[in-house]
Amino acid sequence: MSERADLAPRTRVLGLIVWCSFLAAAVATMVCFAYVDPEIALTGQGAPSWWTRRTVYAAGFFAFWLACAAASALTLYMTRGSAPSQSGS
Repeated sequence: MSERADLAPRTRVLGLIVWCSFLAAAVATMVCFAYVDPEIALTGQGAPSWWTRRTVYAAGFFAFWLACAAASALTLYMTRGSAPSQSGS
């Protein structure tokens, strides 16, 4: 049996950001498109003819994924500040 090599810390952080943002984007997409029908939104709005319902779902998911990844990365950046100093009495 071969031992599993641990991931580098930067790779682990990237995986954490991508996976958490993927799950959040999936939920956001489901909630958004439960209330918004892309077919109705595209009707009469001058949208390109190649935009289909599936295209709008995909574009919406990737937009949510990008926004969630940015929020996850910003959260991680803000929580990784300097460690609080421990003052001894």
